[in-house]
Amino acid sequence: MEELFDKAAAAARIKENFDNEGDFSFMKPEELEAVIGKLVEIDCAYMDEIGDEPYDEDVIYDRLYAAANEALPQYKTYLMRLCDDYMDFMEQYLVDMDLVEWE
Repeated sequence: MEELFDKAAAAARIKENFDNEGDFSFMKPEELEAVIGKLVEIDCAYMDEIGDEPYDEDVIYDRLYAAANEALPQYKTYLMRLCDDYMDFMEQYLVDMDLVEWE
């Protein structure tokens, strides 16, 4: 049975993955947590926007990167990787929760 998507649970799992990875440990925990929350909101808004249409990773990546750059310009050098990792972690969360359909 498909479970409902929980933004807070997704953000917590993604933050846990970032913490376990350790590549962004130089960031203040509250900064990382805030940007993850913002990325989840943008991602969810995009999913609502497209409805049943295919998820375009290029479109959402551009939106996520723009938001991360706005929120954390001091980390500009690292934001492409942060967005890539976020997308991987979100995909894994969705797969784990059986909330993704592959075409």
